[in-house]
Amino acid sequence: MPNRRGFKEERELVNKLEKLGFAVLRAPASGSGTKSDRPDIVAGRRGLCIALEVKTTNRKVLYVGLESLDQLVRFSNKFGADPYLAVKFKRSGYGWLLLKPEDLRKSYKYYKIALEEAYRKGFPPEAILSAKLEEFREV
Repeated sequence: MPNRRGFKEERELVNKLEKLGFAVLRAPASGSGTKSDRPDIVAGRRGLCIALEVKTTNRKVLYVGLESLDQLVRFSNKFGADPYLAVKFKRSGYGWLLLKPEDLRKSYKYYKIALEEAYRKGFPPEAILSAKLEEFREV
């Protein structure tokens, strides 16, 4: 049986992006479970293309495997998408936050970010469509 952990939250994010007017594709086999560079979600809206690695945690610090984030960046560079880590800190009171890969600190085996730092550096998916879009994208 395939790993279904996080499926509900990933589906919730897909629905949110669709309501924002994005065309959304979920990768059936993504992340470090495959040798291919595939993000969890690819979404586009009128020329804006984003690739998302989706993570949820019950903790106050999120840990992401090195290969997982590195695959996201490699895919995004090939595809021409803006890479983001979509994170939800469960039971924190915050919804989804989008983070740039460089927002996380790299250590020997993983990338990490604390809840407070993620809240300061990240932004909700709705903000990607705001007038402040240029703050979030490198052109």
